[in-house]
Amino acid sequence: MKMIFLSYNVCLHEEVLEKLNQIGVDGYTCFAKVLGKGKSSGYHLDNTIWPGVNSALLIAVEEEKAQKVFQIVQDFRKSSSLQGIKAFMWSLEEIS
Repeated sequence: MKMIFLSYNVCLHEEVLEKLNQIGVDGYTCFAKVLGKGKSSGYHLDNTIWPGVNSALLIAVEEEKAQKVFQIVQDFRKSSSLQGIKAFMWSLEEIS
C-alpha cells in the first residue's frame, strides 16, 4: 500500500476527482482551502497580498493505483502548467 498526498490549485478540484474516479480510487480525505508556498508556485495564502488557495487529498491505494495517480499528476503538469499540482508518496504499513 501507498499513501499519496496530492496538493493542487483549487480550480482543478473537480477535474482531479473525476480522473481519480476513472481509475477506481474510491476513497480519500480532502483538505479544503489549503494555504502555503511552493518552490515554483509561490504563495497561496488567501489574502489580498497573496491570493489563492489549494486543495489537498490524502489517498491510500495499492501500488498499481498509486502509479496511475502519479500518471494523472504528470498529465496535469503537462496540460495545466499555469495551475500547480504536486504529489508525494510514501509506504503505508497498516490500515485499521
